[in-house]
Amino acid sequence: MVRIVVRRLLSAIPLLIALSLFVFVLLDLMEGDAARAAAGENATPEEIAAASERLGLDKPLLLRYVLWLGNAVRGDLGESLLSSQSVSALIFERVPVTLSLALVTLVIAVLVGLPLGIAAALRPNSALDRFVTAIASVLMAIPPFVIGLVLVLIFAVSASVFPATGYSALGEEGFGEWLNHLVLPAIALAAISGAELARQTRAAMVDTLGMDFVRTVRAKGLRSPMIVGKHALKNAGVPIVTILGLQASRVLAGAVTVEFVFALPGFGSLAVTAVNQRDIPVILGIVMVSAVGVLIVNLVVDVSYGYFNPKLRR
Repeated sequence: MVRIVVRRLLSAIPLLIALSLFVFVLLDLMEGDAARAAAGENATPEEIAAASERLGLDKPLLLRYVLWLGNAVRGDLGESLLSSQSVSALIFERVPVTLSLALVTLVIAVLVGLPLGIAAALRPNSALDRFVTAIASVLMAIPPFVIGLVLVLIFAVSASVFPATGYSALGEEGFGEWLNHLVLPAIALAAISGAELARQTRAAMVDTLGMDFVRTVRAKGLRSPMIVGKHALKNAGVPIVTILGLQASRVLAGAVTVEFVFALPGFGSLAVTAVNQRDIPVILGIVMVSAVGVLIVNLVVDVSYGYFNPKLRR
């Protein structure tokens, strides 16, 4: 297991370097002028040239990338072109908001999607199975921001049950207010994740429940809850955990639009602002931190495979 972790970590290094180079080149090809944005709308050509020299934008692309990479390895992601704040500080003050949203989203997705998938698998081709499959298909076709807007209209504007916008830190006003501000955006994100999890759980459980060992333990008189919980669910765990890991990565991507809709001061809203302002160091920092987050999720998923399938521990 340790060797698997080490191999995954070592393989992540060239992947991160290739990704950073690709994004660096792509950002350089973006329309607009970062130096003009930093100097201001009414800046003179001399002021734009001075801003370009100050920010190092007058250097060749490859040299700028090497300098950035060297600093990034030491944990320095540079400074914002517009605010001159540390990119690391800007990002990590927003990360708790997005992590909170992701945590609540995944909890809702698991608490709803997993039981529905199991229930549908226990009664294949029944009315419940068809209902779960149909609802999951519909939810997977609706973008999270659309679901978010509908939830705001129903539960914030009409009923005033939950706040429409804003965020309350966990340590400021307590757990209740923290959760109260995250329920609607988390449901908007969890709709697709829970639907996908329900479909994949249903498919994995149907295959597992039809295996010989399940028929054997059932013939021995083992009760259905024990068969499902102790035997079938564990054997179906690999595809379920895989799709859960993919959904965790999808939540980070979906946070960009959902945080914007609900005015959450998180990672996603910072990304939207940085792209609009062509703040290249902030965009690069967001991409790299997101990539590291996805790699960590994938590593956790890979390690969990050893629990569900002991053969994979070697």
